[in-house]
Amino acid sequence: MQPQALFAQALDHHQAGEFAAAEALYEELRAAHPRHADVVHNLGLVALQRGDRERAEKLLREAHALAPGRVDLQAAMGAAWVALQRFDEAVTVLSPLLERGLDDTGRQNLAVALTRLGRPQAARQLLQGLASPADAERLATLGNVCTDAGDFAAATEAYEAALRLRPDAAAAHSNRLLMAQYDEGLSHAALLDLHAAFGARQQGIWPALPLPFANDVNPQRRLSLGLVSGDFGEHPVGYLLLPWLQALDATRFEVRLYATRPRQDALQQQLAACAAQWVDVQALSDAELLARLRADRVDVLVDLSGHTAGNRLPVFARRAAPVQLSLLGYPTTTGLTAIDLRLSDAWIDPPDLPSGTETCVRLSGGLFRYAPPAQAPLPAPPPLLTRGQPSFGVFGNFSKFSPAALRHWAALLRAVPEARLVLKAAALAEDATRERLAAQLAELGVAAERLVCLPWTDHAEHLAAYAEIDLLLDTLPFNLAGNSCEALWMGVPVLSLAGDRPAGRMGRSLLHTAGLGEWACDDEAQWIAQAQALLADPQALAARRAAQREHLRASRLLDGASFAAEFTEAVAQAWTAWCAAQPVPEAPGAKPAQRQVLHVGCGHPEAGKLPPGFEPGLWRELRVDLDPQVQPDFVASIEDLAPIPSGHADALYSSHNVEHLFPSQVPKALAAFRRVLKPGGFALITLPDLRSAAEAILRDETDRPLYQSPAGPITALDLLYGFTPFVEGGNAFMIHKMGFTAGSLKRALEAAGFERVQVSSHSHALWAVGFRPTD
Repeated sequence: MQPQALFAQALDHHQAGEFAAAEALYEELRAAHPRHADVVHNLGLVALQRGDRERAEKLLREAHALAPGRVDLQAAMGAAWVALQRFDEAVTVLSPLLERGLDDTGRQNLAVALTRLGRPQAARQLLQGLASPADAERLATLGNVCTDAGDFAAATEAYEAALRLRPDAAAAHSNRLLMAQYDEGLSHAALLDLHAAFGARQQGIWPALPLPFANDVNPQRRLSLGLVSGDFGEHPVGYLLLPWLQALDATRFEVRLYATRPRQDALQQQLAACAAQWVDVQALSDAELLARLRADRVDVLVDLSGHTAGNRLPVFARRAAPVQLSLLGYPTTTGLTAIDLRLSDAWIDPPDLPSGTETCVRLSGGLFRYAPPAQAPLPAPPPLLTRGQPSFGVFGNFSKFSPAALRHWAALLRAVPEARLVLKAAALAEDATRERLAAQLAELGVAAERLVCLPWTDHAEHLAAYAEIDLLLDTLPFNLAGNSCEALWMGVPVLSLAGDRPAGRMGRSLLHTAGLGEWACDDEAQWIAQAQALLADPQALAARRAAQREHLRASRLLDGASFAAEFTEAVAQAWTAWCAAQPVPEAPGAKPAQRQVLHVGCGHPEAGKLPPGFEPGLWRELRVDLDPQVQPDFVASIEDLAPIPSGHADALYSSHNVEHLFPSQVPKALAAFRRVLKPGGFALITLPDLRSAAEAILRDETDRPLYQSPAGPITALDLLYGFTPFVEGGNAFMIHKMGFTAGSLKRALEAAGFERVQVSSHSHALWAVGFRPTD
């Protein structure tokens, strides 16, 4: 095969996510052409996508050295540094390319890196010239940048514009919900409604599918416990997870950690040591991760991210394990009814307030446990003793520096007029951000000379910076968590004022768990009085500071075993309930009868994969195709499925077949689908979403790829008329002769005699389920 043809074949595999096949072909090319920069570069990208970060870096650097003048290769290297969260290197590589023709994707990557380095205003200026009203991805990135800059109105506008273009864009939707937690203008009820809307959108038809699990139904056995997170490492979630993960009984649980983002640090190694298996799933699509989790037969799956970065909530939405629960990484509901439990406590979620879609399990010992960092220096004396001036501090995400928080801080500073306010956040690296913050506080009566702004630093310097403050002030409406734990460990008292939502009551929970509930205040007057009382006796404050670590060691905050016990009990009850709800086997120890699924239009075996949920142990695939060369079980046209007896199968799956029929043929095909199903059986049908194509056409984006399929990039015209390369290659059957919207597909299925029909749209495709009536 000629090199160009071999490279094109490798690229097809690469774009389809078939990384092993792509890598093999790239290596073949590299052996013959070792100095071909594109081949080496693409090998580096494959290594990155497969999780081999060390090899990826080596190959990408080699490609750059082979073609140092190539802007596209340098831009790709910058994108790789962003993916690896090496943002300084990304800025170093990408910034010089602005004058050399850096494309919009490269500029977007640069904006992401700038934001993560505390320069959201610079990132915003870069993005505002790129984010057109029709570019969902860049609008979502602009929303992230505006959130980090504390401009929630602009963030909301950008997110909602992105979601109008891509309503099923889960990452954009999650970022919009996370941002909403910072917005004091939204009530708790409004927040619950926003989360429920996310859940309804992401779950679509999946809760209606009766796809059983192959897990052993035994309430007494050891359970496979899967934890999913992007924060298994030096991150607040890592420090809050480690104490109870170490304390879990290995005879009760086999733990697997499914890491959605790369982390390589000492805490990551400690967490990995607690698990029977560490699985890097960053490169897996949602469908691939879902298939992996079901194949691993995870019994209990734990979400540790909620709507924060690295979450895989769409996988939970499709029910990846018999029991699913959420805790720790997000302060409120996920919005998914597919998540059975959310672990919380009565301080965060008072029993008299609505808590969201999941069943809220309130742990009596509190939600939070903390593993102090080994590198933490000893607590320093309060600076009040040496400066003769009180120092209040706020260390955290700048998005939490809300107008409500500023009002409370200003009230305290007016009550203690000699005090200074030490603020530490990544975004304070920018002059514009510091100036805007100073102006806001000046309007509240706090002079700029009373402010000390510190940029973000590495963790060791960050911990040392607690020596600069006497008291840490919590944020509202979204409390601190990791920073409050750090402050307490460094001897610094933390004053928290309870808010109107779970995110605003985390400080209350932490302090009560630490045995310091007197610092969790109900109103501003109590909050100010507590601060004044602590500052009134500097020697007592110094003694408290020196003794605070021993106090914490004796508290529940560092007691992982007590949390592990409550966690184990909650999981055991949920698992027992799931087992009780399963069908009783006909005989003791008997395996469930294997169900049959007709795979209509299956094509070649390697291309005709069933969706996750049709596990081979539970389902027998019966392949149906018009082409005898693909060796199907039944050679049949989907118009009649004549060789297949009536009532033959428990389920039928049809992927991108019905759109190839003329309108007059559709009712016959759907009637045939219904006929071959057993009473109560279901048909699962997926095909192009005509509305998605129409919206792209109205935006004059007929030639722009909407998504990447295994066959190649798909445009709006491909959705309408059929995949152009296949049609032009002489395969006339691939021409689309019919199109559907969600409404028209639902009506067609109901007219064919299906009941309980549901249709939802995901990634430019419609998914429909309908059941054959039982009578």
